[in-house]
Amino acid sequence: MAAPVFAAEVTQERLENADKETGNWLMVHRTYDAHRFSPLDEINKDNVAKLKIAFTTQFDQATAGGRYASARNEGTPLVEDGFMYVQAGWSRIYKVDVRDGRFGKIVWKVDPEVDRQWISDATCCGAENRGIAFWKNDVIALTLDGRVMSINKDTGEVNWETQQADKARAESFTVAPLVIGDVAIYGPAGGEYGIRGWLEGIDLNTGKSKWRTHLIPGPGEPGFETWVREDTWKTGGASIWQTGSYDPESGLTFWGTGNPAPQIDAEYRPGDNLYASSLVALNPETGEMKWHFQFTPNDPYDYDEIGETQLIKTDDGTVAWRAARNGFSYAFNSGNGSLIHATQYVDDVNWTTGIDQKTGLPLNYDPEADLQKYAEGTVGVRDKVPGIYCPTLGGGKNWQPASYSSTSKLAYVTSNEGCSAYLPTAAPNPTITGGDYNVATAQQEWNGRLPAPEGTVLPKPGTGSVVAINPLTGEVKSKVHLPARGNGMLATAGGLVFMSDRAGWMYAYDDETLELLWSFNVGTSLGSPPMSYAVDGKQYIAVLAGAAPSTAQIEQEPALKYFTPSDSLFVFSID
Repeated sequence: MAAPVFAAEVTQERLENADKETGNWLMVHRTYDAHRFSPLDEINKDNVAKLKIAFTTQFDQATAGGRYASARNEGTPLVEDGFMYVQAGWSRIYKVDVRDGRFGKIVWKVDPEVDRQWISDATCCGAENRGIAFWKNDVIALTLDGRVMSINKDTGEVNWETQQADKARAESFTVAPLVIGDVAIYGPAGGEYGIRGWLEGIDLNTGKSKWRTHLIPGPGEPGFETWVREDTWKTGGASIWQTGSYDPESGLTFWGTGNPAPQIDAEYRPGDNLYASSLVALNPETGEMKWHFQFTPNDPYDYDEIGETQLIKTDDGTVAWRAARNGFSYAFNSGNGSLIHATQYVDDVNWTTGIDQKTGLPLNYDPEADLQKYAEGTVGVRDKVPGIYCPTLGGGKNWQPASYSSTSKLAYVTSNEGCSAYLPTAAPNPTITGGDYNVATAQQEWNGRLPAPEGTVLPKPGTGSVVAINPLTGEVKSKVHLPARGNGMLATAGGLVFMSDRAGWMYAYDDETLELLWSFNVGTSLGSPPMSYAVDGKQYIAVLAGAAPSTAQIEQEPALKYFTPSDSLFVFSID
């Protein structure tokens, strides 16, 4: 059946009912509840062993920019009625005709021509992006150098663009926007350089900011008293990397925030440091904060809590569940933020003896202290003694999205296991908020973190895992261990859980036991979580390439050091 020349508008009604559009994937997590669950079941436990590559599409050369050998593709493609929309390397946006299932035909390409040298100088961790959004007949895209763009979905014509992040403060965009009504919501990365984090709602009719809510409170604002030292709130961090979720019934949107800055040197910023390392619930029309929860007050471990929150309907209301970077998964009443449970899901946690099941605070949190010491030996002493702590600095779960299956009733998380050791150090110039950046010196001058002294022994080396968790109880149902963490999860009605990793592997697991049922290596590093779509009833699994293998993966398989980065798409199907 031929598709219309012009696609239907993606209305608010369609987004709220995205779960009913079986073959489409209309937003970064597919649905507002961030389940990343596909109801497609053509590919299932019985036939997944027959899954093979249907086609690949090369978007561009994996070209360098400054110190980055190539851009990273960490986003999720969107699909509507046989057309795929992708933000690939260096913030380029593509429309791809995937209707015939034989190869992806690029319909149009928009190149924002980002300033690669600035990105290299002023972003901490890679030239990555994590996706785009639909609004009516437009694609809404953010660029690494801080722009918001509205692009006609049919023609690729740019309707408008506006600079919303402050490049002089090293604010950048890596997150996919979340569209609610006529508003797109997003926030900047850049906590490594001491930004004052924020979330913003932009009016998509005008391209003008409708509201901006700072995630580090200023004088007179609730939470300001948690920044005890004068002026530390101005560069307090709380950046945004991963797209939030939205509950149309309560009218709240939920976002996780990054670490306080400097990262490891909590002595610079005494106090609990709200609203860093927190979950915040906001009104998407006004940006008003309705409730918040802080996971690791005064965070001395760099436990960003920027991941997404899964919203799960129960007979007693909606549960807001998330696997936190600090090694525990938390379930909240989505309406008021009251804790339901907090349960350990990583193998090893030593930074706290547990979580108070009434307050959600760590058991060794001291409400009278401006500097939290938590468990002995896990928080270092400036320039003298390293902190040795589990889980690792990278988590637990990080930005890599979890999924939730409405058939198995389990959530699936890709996580880090193991421990880290870092030495806190006084930042010599901790107020870098403008001018030209030299990353080689700027991070040393801001993040308050040095490697642990040579010979420091970790309790456990770093590895990865996939974990199946009952989010209503926190019980870990099954777990498999991997050399390194994967790129995020996809659950399907076929009883499968898919994951990709930077060693080039695609995996399919049994959604009850996590038994490995299928794997395939594409021969280049994968950077994004898998997704699924259908055309004329035929199911496909898609994933973006554009990354480099991790050090742990190369150590286990030295051949990976010869992988060449690729700015491309891999699509799988069963004949």
